[in-house]
Amino acid sequence: MKKVLMMLVAAACTLAVSATQFGGRLKVSVNDESMSQATTITINETEGKYSLELKNFILGNGEDALGVGNIIVGGLDATEEVGYKTIKFSGNITIAEGDDPSISMWMGPFLGEVPIAMTADFNENGACQVSIDIDMMATLEQIIKVQFIGNAGSGIKGDVNGDGNVDVVDVNNVINIILGN
Repeated sequence: MKKVLMMLVAAACTLAVSATQFGGRLKVSVNDESMSQATTITINETEGKYSLELKNFILGNGEDALGVGNIIVGGLDATEEVGYKTIKFSGNITIAEGDDPSISMWMGPFLGEVPIAMTADFNENGACQVSIDIDMMATLEQIIKVQFIGNAGSGIKGDVNGDGNVDVVDVNNVINIILGN
């Protein structure tokens, strides 16, 4: 009996939480100098509240890479319009240490509270667009703008529905997105 009850509780918890990972390109501009990199953003829903996670955020590439850390905002309400959900956050966060073993030091935890403004638009077809503005002018004399455009699914360019193929179904999905269907 106890085992059955635990299984029911576990199933209920599983139903209450959903997470979608969006793979795509992250464009980062620091004081108008831009760089681009592939990354994944995760949007979680738990009991009608949303969170956004950008893990292992890094400025630069290769030997110039500077580990920032994990940007996580949560407890957000979503609005829905024209088939897209939108979540927004404006306030201070503490950037947590990342877990990428190739980065020896994460500077985010040393920055203290960081002011950010974030907006994310996403839909059930797997499209996602995120904008994060980080105003570090007072401490580092930097304005950091982060733009992300991605899709849930296979990560193959053009694979809108995430089935691993680029085909007429993807084209139809794009047309439906444009038409608001």
